[in-house]
Amino acid sequence: MPFLLKHHFDPDWDPHSLKPQQQDDGSVDHYQLNFVQNVEAGSIIAELVDLSGVEREEVDSRFVSEDLKFPAGKGTALSRKHPDKLFAAVNGCVMYADGKIVVRQNLDLPGDIDFHTGNVDFIGNLTVGGSVRAGFSIQGRDVTVQGQVEGARIEALRDLSCRGGIKGGREAFAEAGKTIKAAFCEYATLKAGGDILIKGALMHSDVYAGSRLAVGGRLTGGNYYCHDYVYVGTQLGGGLDTNTSLVLGYDPTLLYADEQYNRRIKKLHEDISSYEKVLGKGDDNHDEFARKLESAERELGLLKMLKVKLWEGIHGTENIGNCKILVPGVVKPGVEISIGSAYLKVDDYLEDVYFYYDNNEVKIGATAKKHTS
Repeated sequence: MPFLLKHHFDPDWDPHSLKPQQQDDGSVDHYQLNFVQNVEAGSIIAELVDLSGVEREEVDSRFVSEDLKFPAGKGTALSRKHPDKLFAAVNGCVMYADGKIVVRQNLDLPGDIDFHTGNVDFIGNLTVGGSVRAGFSIQGRDVTVQGQVEGARIEALRDLSCRGGIKGGREAFAEAGKTIKAAFCEYATLKAGGDILIKGALMHSDVYAGSRLAVGGRLTGGNYYCHDYVYVGTQLGGGLDTNTSLVLGYDPTLLYADEQYNRRIKKLHEDISSYEKVLGKGDDNHDEFARKLESAERELGLLKMLKVKLWEGIHGTENIGNCKILVPGVVKPGVEISIGSAYLKVDDYLEDVYFYYDNNEVKIGATAKKHTS
């Protein structure tokens, strides 16, 4: 009896001949090329079906056989209860390799993430041999980028390593569930549930470190939120003309959410003002703008309520007793430091110091090197 090998993925997938994804309006998205065919462990990836029950136009002669046997490769599994089905044994990407169906947990891309690959959303570990170009996004469990990250978006479920550094152009966003490591970083937003470790300089960025932030070189310009402590090896701040702010003692993830609320609230205030101006002129589309105004005011009220609840949660994460900022190098004037509700603006050049919380004040201690040895 002949059987058809029915695939639950594209058996002809070829990374060298990808096509842009067509949208509902007929346009194409050159950033979405469906580079990866993700499958979860336990899902059916292929099955053998009786050819007599298949419509003729659905039959691909390449996959018709008399043999009830799968071309099963690494990462796949068979079941005694369901001998006619082939399952994914692991999370990964499914494809044909050397005539076998395989599921790969690790995906290694030798080149750049650009218009040849499109965005890459992978369920397993992802390594990019080249750079991630501006405007593109990648996702994975553990993510490693050997080249440079430009104005791109990167999300790692666990750890993220940017070995070529991040040159964000004010557009880059990198997030990791655990740790972010980078050779250097400038003009980017970083967000990690655990530590953020920068080997060289960290400049003009917004950084949210759930535990610790360590910078081997300079930390200048930008806003830095950290739950526990900060280490800066050579220089903190860029002088009075460079705004450098550090906030310690609260959960940075919640502070990031608060910042998103603030941006949305600002936009709603702008929208409400413009709707009121239009309504004041007696525009023909009065009813339409009245509905928009009502909707914006309703959303604004909701966001203000959510902010109140959020800050109740933020204060609940306060951990100021162990917070420290360690700088064995130089601290330049103009740096603003907040630990809990305590605040200090550095007004003089300092060297080899540490900052800590004491009796609702940010105080300065000498010989930071003793605390890092």
